[in-house]
Amino acid sequence: MKSPNTLILNSLLLVFSLVSLTSCVDTIQLDLREVEPQLVIEGKITNTPSENEVIITTSVDFQLKNEFPPITTADVSLTDQTTGESEKLIQTSAGVYAITALKGIEGHTYALKVAYNGQIYSATSTMPQQVNFEELTYEEGPRRPQNNSQTRMVAIFKDPASTENFYRWITYGNGIQSRTVFVRSDAFTNGNSIRQSINSDIDIAANDAITVEMQCISKEAYEYFNTLMRLQGDGVNQGTTPTNPPSNIVGGALGYFSAHTSQKQTVVIKP
Repeated sequence: MKSPNTLILNSLLLVFSLVSLTSCVDTIQLDLREVEPQLVIEGKITNTPSENEVIITTSVDFQLKNEFPPITTADVSLTDQTTGESEKLIQTSAGVYAITALKGIEGHTYALKVAYNGQIYSATSTMPQQVNFEELTYEEGPRRPQNNSQTRMVAIFKDPASTENFYRWITYGNGIQSRTVFVRSDAFTNGNSIRQSINSDIDIAANDAITVEMQCISKEAYEYFNTLMRLQGDGVNQGTTPTNPPSNIVGGALGYFSAHTSQKQTVVIKP
């Protein structure tokens, strides 16, 4: 089964590619069934022992179901360029290649290599230093278009002044992961104590146990997810002309490779 994040990325990437074809004309008859499939790579290694994997699929025609064909015949390897250690990834389910031997370490640079159908795709990512996720709480505010809830989760942390930092938050509740992409940089909050209100499409009610994951991501991952966020209407510059997010994968594939830290906290919403 594909992760919610994989389904989001495949769907958004395909829509952005299609819409961008119309940006320079007044009227166009677009055959949505003629879109050329593209390889989509979603890779991540974290400082936790779970969910370290590379998912490889292909995009599909716009009018087809959101069932993205997995790539099961790729050769995938990962190298810790800081230590020189390498690992050939083993496919654990269709299109999912697990990272089991290498561990994610802050400050280390990781190189991903995917060989498929005579092509080589590669990417590198350096894991940032972790910023401590001090507390998770919540507040009441105006309802957002994505859901019917007035409750918003709030992450509390201290941004370090000595480094440029980029963050991504993912909300989990009611047995599902939020489909909303939400990232922030410290461009205007460097060195401050932060109370970050987090956008999500999770309907939050009394007695719900809500989990928020805080990721410290690289600048390249931030630029990728920030483009997705703006295109879905949650960024500062809403209404941006649709375009594929800037990928750090070399070779022509869509998607991203990210080495990032991960921390989770859970709170129960009081009645």
